[in-house]
Amino acid sequence: MKRLVMLGLVVATAAVAYAAAGERLGLEGLLSRFRSDLPTIRSEELPFVYPAHLWRDNIEGEVILRIHITAAGTVDSVEMERSSDNEELDDIALRGAKQLQFHPARQGDENVDVWAMLPVRFQKGSVTTKSEGRQ
Repeated sequence: MKRLVMLGLVVATAAVAYAAAGERLGLEGLLSRFRSDLPTIRSEELPFVYPAHLWRDNIEGEVILRIHITAAGTVDSVEMERSSDNEELDDIALRGAKQLQFHPARQGDENVDVWAMLPVRFQKGSVTTKSEGRQ
C-alpha cells in the first residue's frame, strides 16, 4: 500500500513539474494539444419523458447508457450498459439519448468522437442525467 501511495505521489509530482516547466519554457501551445475537454449537453431540456402512470405507481429506476458522441456533437450510437429492470423506462432512455445534442469533446484544438457513459435516472422528483467521462 505504501508503494502505491509513493508511486502516486511521484507521478503527481512529475506531472506538476512537467506542466510548470512547459509554461516556463513557453510550451503552452504544445502542451495544449494534449489537453482534452469532455462533452457537455447543449440543452437544459432533456428528451426523457417520465410516464405519469409509472410516476403514480412509484416505479423508479436508473438506466446506464453508453453513447457515442461525434465530433459534431450528435449521438450516433446508443448501447444499454445496465437496465432499470423496467422495459418502458429503458426504451424512453434509449430513444431520448439519440435526440441529445452535445458540445463535442475536444482534444487540443480539435473536436473528437468519444464514447461516454450516460446515467438516466427516473425519480419522483425529476428525471436527471449527467454525462460521465470517456472510455
